[in-house]
Amino acid sequence: MSKSQKTSIFSRLLRKNKAIQKLILTLFLVFLYRFCNTIPLGGIDQEALKQAFSQVSMNNSIIQILNMYSGGGAGITLLSPFSLGIVPFINASILIDLLTAIVPSLEKLQSEEGEFGRQKILFYKKILTFIFAIGQSSLLLFYLKPYIYNTSFLYFGILVTQLTCGAMTLVWFSSLIDNKGIGNGTSIIIFINIISTILNKNIFLTEKLNILFLLQIVILIFLILLICISQTSRITVDVVSARQLAFLENSEETDSLVKIPKKIKTKSESGLSIKINQAGIFPIIIASNIIPFLSYFFQFLLPTLLASVLSNLFYYLLIIGFNYFYTIIFWDPEKISEQLRKASVSILNVTPGKDTISYLENVVRSSSILGGIFLCLILFSFDILKQLINGNLLNQINISSLIILVGVAYEIQKTARALFKNELQNSNFKTN
Repeated sequence: MSKSQKTSIFSRLLRKNKAIQKLILTLFLVFLYRFCNTIPLGGIDQEALKQAFSQVSMNNSIIQILNMYSGGGAGITLLSPFSLGIVPFINASILIDLLTAIVPSLEKLQSEEGEFGRQKILFYKKILTFIFAIGQSSLLLFYLKPYIYNTSFLYFGILVTQLTCGAMTLVWFSSLIDNKGIGNGTSIIIFINIISTILNKNIFLTEKLNILFLLQIVILIFLILLICISQTSRITVDVVSARQLAFLENSEETDSLVKIPKKIKTKSESGLSIKINQAGIFPIIIASNIIPFLSYFFQFLLPTLLASVLSNLFYYLLIIGFNYFYTIIFWDPEKISEQLRKASVSILNVTPGKDTISYLENVVRSSSILGGIFLCLILFSFDILKQLINGNLLNQINISSLIILVGVAYEIQKTARALFKNELQNSNFKTN
């Protein structure tokens, strides 16, 4: 077979396989974003800025969040038109989601208008992202004013325009990944930025292979295992179909010698599965986005120790609160109860209707609080172990970034498996 024939076969397979097309598009957009992120923002002393950031980056919360979401770190350039990262869109999403829970018209738009309503909500988020991008770029440049060559109003406006355009372009990339790529565009961008930040630190190249280093590796593996458990743990609510329920009721009236199958006695073959951490990594992302600014102000108002304690306390409360909030918004017990009713399925030993809604509300609330507390325990355990061991590897790793990294990796592999499984099933169906 000639080289041209092989190329032709590969191109035909590529055109037919939508999963590979989506994967290639996603990788191309990620590459394009990372390439554009190496273009320096004009009119700024990048070298002086890099030196200043490297001296205070371990202690300055605002610099940490900038590196986390932009992936700048110690790379080729520190400040680029994409340096705002996905932060404006995250802030806009937080505000719109809060308003959706408060404003009835927005709640109706999201819950009752279907795809049109979701697109309208997304449009509002993009408009608000534009406003946030202007405000946040202005604050960032004001914070970095000593490193800007020309501080005139006109040039300041040009820099704000570059950063705003970069943020909006990134939102567009994220939408393309959501609609035409493998999905989870926002999470993938954050994932790539965290990976870039870790690689820029050269953590493993600077460490010596000794007992302390191996102990830190074991701790990281243990923490990753806990994070995986937090992302995959589920509560199963036993459900029973109307046919099985009728069989159970009739069997109680017949002779006791009639043997009822154990599976039918207890539950149906598939129960109602509820994730303990229903909101995924979003509570960590949102809390990591808010707490650095609170910490920045605490450092000015309070002693160092008290400021650190309050920052950690608020961080834990934000994680638990947002985990509860997002679970309540996106997991509506009334809708689930209605879906069970339409499927002629009910929860075992719970009366359909109001009792089912009340039962599901209690389960969802309990699981969301439990999931938030579990995430906080992981964070707390890391802080304790880091203080006890005091190793260079643990000191350079941000546990919040690690949780996001593992959570996004889990979602990416799950999405990729589903894509290729559907593609394989479709190809088998066409062959048959």
